[in-house]
Amino acid sequence: MFEKMVRTQTAKQERTLEEWLRRHDSENPFPADVSLTKNIDYLGDGKACHRMDLYRPANCAQPLPVLINIHGGGFLLGKKEVNRLFCAQMCGFGFLVCCLEYPLVPDVDIFQVFQDLTVGINHVASVAAQYGGDPERLYLCGDSAGAYLCTYLAAMQNNLSMAQAAHVAQIKPQIKALGLISGMFYTCKHDKIGFFLPDSVYGRGWRKHAFFPYTNPENPVLAGCLPPCFLVTAKGDFLRHYSRSFAKVLQKNGIETRLLDVDAGKKLPHAFPPCSRKRRRHRMPIGTWLHSFCRIPDLCIFCIEKDVV
Repeated sequence: MFEKMVRTQTAKQERTLEEWLRRHDSENPFPADVSLTKNIDYLGDGKACHRMDLYRPANCAQPLPVLINIHGGGFLLGKKEVNRLFCAQMCGFGFLVCCLEYPLVPDVDIFQVFQDLTVGINHVASVAAQYGGDPERLYLCGDSAGAYLCTYLAAMQNNLSMAQAAHVAQIKPQIKALGLISGMFYTCKHDKIGFFLPDSVYGRGWRKHAFFPYTNPENPVLAGCLPPCFLVTAKGDFLRHYSRSFAKVLQKNGIETRLLDVDAGKKLPHAFPPCSRKRRRHRMPIGTWLHSFCRIPDLCIFCIEKDVV
């Protein structure tokens, strides 16, 4: 009964998302200085949920650092095309950008998502050189649920027991740093997310699962083994407190951390970076990070000029 309700509500939201995406694409022409290769099958099974788009900047020296983007949507909806403009803009900083699609809850649980994205990230690393990328300089960036996925995938890379609890192979290429936008880090709090999400995400009986200790991102085993992190939130982000809390946890665990918390009223909403370029009432620097990270020892933060509602 509950799963049926979730599917019904998700279907309504998917229609709204499709309408927004059509309007967004018509208002924002694709940059002429970025080449886009669509729907590369990273798992080899022909499924739409296992495709990726690859963005490559023109007139940029090779090899390029590789940025993998994972979209949000609360695990229940979303698609890689929503971040099309964001990925194209990242190319302006000299990244080879790959945006991965993944299967959604409740069709699968989070462990299947982990497994598929692990294959996807390994595939990106294996083909990066063909597109002028450097797999030794690999970064992850995600918004909302995508930020959660980036966090957990990076943690499992550095913690074998956590990966084994999720029945996931560890990612092969080393992840250098994370960009975490409006992260949905907490999935089991006593709030409106934790009320309905855990059963769908982790499966029934999740409290008895070997992965249960890691559902709390404040677990030092998780929070203490991450690469440098750059977190972004804003006053209008309904999960602002998640980013603020998690940034403190990371700092407490000795992780190199930077939090960009934009106090700009409600005009910067949840996961605001992918918003339209043409809606120019506010021009804010939103986090993204690290092109020069690999050239200097400090956590190098740079900002993209994003145009946000």
